[in-house]
Amino acid sequence: MSVNRDFTAHRAGLRHAWFPFFVQFGGLTPIQRETIPKVLAGKNVVVASPTASGKTEAVMAPLAERFVREKWGTFSVLYVVPTRALANDSLKRIGGPFSELRIHVVLKHGDRPRLPSRRAPDVLITTPESLDSFICRRPSMFRRLRAVVLDEIHLIDNTYRGDQLRLLLRRLDEIARGRRFSVHLLSATLSCAEEIGSRYVDDFEVVSAGSARSIQYHILESWEEVRALAVRKRWAKILCFCNMRESVERLAARLKPMWEPYPVVAHHGSLSKRLREDAEQVMHQASCAVCVATSTLEIGIDIGDVDAVVLAETPWSVTSLLQRVGRGNRRSDTIQAVAVVETDDERRALEAMFEGASTGNLPHEPYSPDVSVAVQQIFSYAFQNPSGLEEGAILSLTQPLCSEADTRLILSHLRDEGWLEYRSRRWFASTKLMDMGERGHIHSNIPDSMALQVVDASSGKAVGTITGLFDNVFALGGRLWKVVSVQRQRVLAVPFKSGRPLAPHFKKHRAVGAFFRFLPEELRERSLASANA
Repeated sequence: MSVNRDFTAHRAGLRHAWFPFFVQFGGLTPIQRETIPKVLAGKNVVVASPTASGKTEAVMAPLAERFVREKWGTFSVLYVVPTRALANDSLKRIGGPFSELRIHVVLKHGDRPRLPSRRAPDVLITTPESLDSFICRRPSMFRRLRAVVLDEIHLIDNTYRGDQLRLLLRRLDEIARGRRFSVHLLSATLSCAEEIGSRYVDDFEVVSAGSARSIQYHILESWEEVRALAVRKRWAKILCFCNMRESVERLAARLKPMWEPYPVVAHHGSLSKRLREDAEQVMHQASCAVCVATSTLEIGIDIGDVDAVVLAETPWSVTSLLQRVGRGNRRSDTIQAVAVVETDDERRALEAMFEGASTGNLPHEPYSPDVSVAVQQIFSYAFQNPSGLEEGAILSLTQPLCSEADTRLILSHLRDEGWLEYRSRRWFASTKLMDMGERGHIHSNIPDSMALQVVDASSGKAVGTITGLFDNVFALGGRLWKVVSVQRQRVLAVPFKSGRPLAPHFKKHRAVGAFFRFLPEELRERSLASANA
């Protein structure tokens, strides 16, 4: 009886949004039942719930309801996602229901650099870098902002992109001139939701529902064994992950004759948009198919349900492993995962990673801000305000990332290097900086090259390359390596030999942001020392 009353109450609370968002499902998931009333009440929420539990609708449906009820206008809702792929997928997911309510949703990222000129959007889906560009060039459009949604926040928190978002939220608050907007964080995997939420918003509630799905994994030594297991388990659609683009092409070529007559497709960032979309269509429509991909398919991009995920290479972090296997069996409580290994080291690493992922027995990641983001945001903020900035405004902006003394040191250094000018007690962007901004080169903290060379610290020989996030102990070239230090483009490592469990060594390392080179030498050295601590 109480369940029916709850159902009736939720449906009544979504008088306008219920039909577009939920009529095809006929009911609500646990996370939706917990979240919707809070969002309707205007509260800030951090929503932590497993993949495929309906987190997006849990927040976007009540925001759509409020939009209609309260007659919000253009640029009322900002939906920020970490990747272009997820932005495209989000538009497909929420565009239909919002359209039924006559709410105009527009997507803007690097692949779509301009907004439609005829009608301004009510809901804008974008990435942190495109948001930075918007704030610089069209800040006034955010003055009526009513809600901000930060999706898959765990993918960028505690990185230079997360730090950029922290400061962009402060700039949005300044633009809104005290008019409150709600902030909502969404994530499938948050180890410490309260701590992460506090970096982006004050006065919030954590909403969590549902337990993490169990992982049933198999560690095999050949692709022939994978094929036999797939036949025995009757897996029709399989998603294979590699670490590098070159590996994707090699593996796809190897698997095609094994899986004939069924299609085997490749998906990675070097392929054209058309070829990536063709691969996605195959996975959607074929009754039986295999897709080999890099991290381009870790999040976003709807390719339908996948029967099993195969790790063709050992991921460099537990976070990546969780993201990859989480793409499988989205309609099931159990994830089917397979890993292919060539050495005992790889087997040891994967067993420890799977155990840590299954039990949640992973170390807490201490937060360490990337001070170089302060440089990028000072550049962006100065470009946004060509009439100059008071020093107090800059100190206030960068306060979450560095001390006032460090900010003043950065300002003096940028002035000495000709990027900033100080006159009449105000800081101005120099002509050199304004030209850089006009070319659009001040909005992204992502380094030009994400690949880091791994060097054996004992011999000085190059071992290979890794990208993105990686753990303190990682597998490369069939061996386990332990990080000694992380430099700008190199990782010094030594062979890892220990009989102890690997889980305590799953501490993440990150590359520094693109604006690291603009820091004073003192802060560069301090930042690298902090990263290696």
